[in-house]
Amino acid sequence: MAAVLLSRPLPVLAQGAAGSATLQVVDGDTRLPVRDVIVRTGSRVLARTDSLGRALVRVAGDGSELTLQRLGYAPWRGRIVPADSVRSIRLTPVRYELSALEVRSRALGRGGALQASSVVSAEQLAERLAPSIAAAIVGEPGVSARTNGPMATQPVIRGLTGDRVLVLEDGMRTGDIATTAPDHAVTIEPATAEQIEVIRGPGGLLYGSNTLGGVVNVIRDDIPRVRPSRMTLAMSTFGESVNGGIGVSGRARGAVGALSWAVDGTGRQAGDTRGPNAVALPFGHAGVSAREYRSYYGVPSSFGGTTLPGAHDGGVYVDARRTQLRWDAEWRTDDARIEAISVGGNAVRFEQSEFEQGGFVGTRFGQLAASGEAVLRLRAGAHRGAIGSFVQWRDLRAEGSFTGTRPAVQRTVALFAVDEYSRGPLTLLAGARVDRSDTRPLDSTETLLLRDVRTRAFTAVTGAFGARVQLPAGFEFSTQVARAFRPPSIEELYSAGPHLASYAYEIGDPSLEAERGTGVDALLSWRGGRGRAELSAYGMRVDDYVAFAPQLDPTTGAPMRDPRLRRYVVYRPQQVDAVLWGVEGRAVFAPTPRWTFDLSGALPRGAQRGGATSQPLPAMPAATLRLDVRRQWGSLTLGMIGDRRFAQRLVPDAPVLDGLTCTVQVVDGEAQGLPAEFCATPGALLVNALVAWRLPARATRWPATLTPQPGRNVRLVVQVER
Repeated sequence: MAAVLLSRPLPVLAQGAAGSATLQVVDGDTRLPVRDVIVRTGSRVLARTDSLGRALVRVAGDGSELTLQRLGYAPWRGRIVPADSVRSIRLTPVRYELSALEVRSRALGRGGALQASSVVSAEQLAERLAPSIAAAIVGEPGVSARTNGPMATQPVIRGLTGDRVLVLEDGMRTGDIATTAPDHAVTIEPATAEQIEVIRGPGGLLYGSNTLGGVVNVIRDDIPRVRPSRMTLAMSTFGESVNGGIGVSGRARGAVGALSWAVDGTGRQAGDTRGPNAVALPFGHAGVSAREYRSYYGVPSSFGGTTLPGAHDGGVYVDARRTQLRWDAEWRTDDARIEAISVGGNAVRFEQSEFEQGGFVGTRFGQLAASGEAVLRLRAGAHRGAIGSFVQWRDLRAEGSFTGTRPAVQRTVALFAVDEYSRGPLTLLAGARVDRSDTRPLDSTETLLLRDVRTRAFTAVTGAFGARVQLPAGFEFSTQVARAFRPPSIEELYSAGPHLASYAYEIGDPSLEAERGTGVDALLSWRGGRGRAELSAYGMRVDDYVAFAPQLDPTTGAPMRDPRLRRYVVYRPQQVDAVLWGVEGRAVFAPTPRWTFDLSGALPRGAQRGGATSQPLPAMPAATLRLDVRRQWGSLTLGMIGDRRFAQRLVPDAPVLDGLTCTVQVVDGEAQGLPAEFCATPGALLVNALVAWRLPARATRWPATLTPQPGRNVRLVVQVER
């Protein structure tokens, strides 16, 4: 990745005049510099410290009251005046920051969330060092993953995944095809991310449609919003034993006059998995970045010597490549009513080839995509809000003898408005959004199973209303009612052929209606000097929920097989009304600055509504419980993590499929059994350990992390920052 930023540098003025002050922030114990410290005045963010712990901030001539916040440190508050000299500030380390959680959106910038949210910091990402975004956020309350191998992993939020979870990179769509099939990877590299924000529940008001499950926003700051005071370098290397994996990542940030630049890159390689057998920019910025992503991974065809049902011999090897050009600009004003004008967008070229045994291409995907957003942020007294527009275009092509995906063009246009009102302990959020989406097939050929192929258009008005109130003794309560919508995907509308990753023959339905969900969230949180806790409950009704279901012969009751090979069970989308509900919680307690206990859990539920009986929704994750215990000795940290996944016995009633059961039978070397959505899954207990050692070396940081993994796997991470 490479990025450049053009900005107006701030002048450094003499003592007593309105101008700038330089801050040097260090760890109170180790005296090492602390990077990514948020410097704010009131609710306005001024800057973040660079890897040397420095930040240049604009302050008033008689001084400004500043607050410094950083995960792992107690907040610092004090008065700063303009000066040429460096003001040194020591932060007191604590295991977790206890200030309010903040997430980002173009509409409102930074702010507290009115629904259940979590943030995975750069340090946590380095500690987990997962090969995929989904694996990096597993363990957050209400978040799990659906995997088809280490790379082909999809995030699951509150039981929903695929096209119902919106994955963003710096607030923009990725432009890949990760949501179209379980063997397609999310083409975002987590190793060089600044942080990952997870919003659980409908978030369409601020982020767009397709957010019934939630939003995952990977923050990279490819286009810098702060101007570094000097060049900074960071490098990480990592390896793990279970698959012979090894990798390296690096990044550099710097500035030349008004030009800020950023470059980063990552390379990783792994074999088969073996089982146990900066300066604030007050006037705005304008920048452009380019990023190239390429991955090569395999989808297995067998397990333990048994061929999976419908799989091809030798499996499938996927070669995916994504090229992205992104632009972003923001102009801040001194107008009493207009806070800023913000625009951004990206253009993406995506290619993916799936190689069969023998090296020939069975399926090739290609997609061109572009999206853009323009937002006018407003303010008036206790109100701050925004009006904006969003456009998206994608052209999906597919070819090959082993694909049922039809080519199509999809266009989306949206207008939205949002207003946030704050008065004392009360904050109210309200807004509305209008989306128009149309999907045009480029192949209108009809088959015996696919009829009435035509262009579909969907229009929806959605919105949200929420409130947050600060209560005595550190408590806070927030609630939100939101209306979200999701148009059917290209695959759900027009598929007509085999889907190797699903081991199924999928037939679309061009008459599908859009999913429309109404959800209610309630969140009670507490923050004190020794810890924090939160408990959330949610419920959502989804009208016309789309679920692929096996097709049965009405005469014999046996499953329908594909007309060509008679090998795959035919699946077709069906629409039912569904209800999802559940609870999530987390409690962090630090009895001393060195001991930390982190307990979290989730209980998701989902069921179909209507008919004589209520059936559980397929593929709902089970209840989870996670305990993370840490102990610090200076620069050394030891930890133990227990992750309990309970059994899932709430599955739909199985249809009669040739007398098959959930017990896998091997016929002619091929496994046969009921599809997984009809089979209960047992529980499991995963135990993980952590050893982290931070080596001081003047202005250079050398944190090393050794993590025993589930099974017989050891992961080692070494980071260098200067």
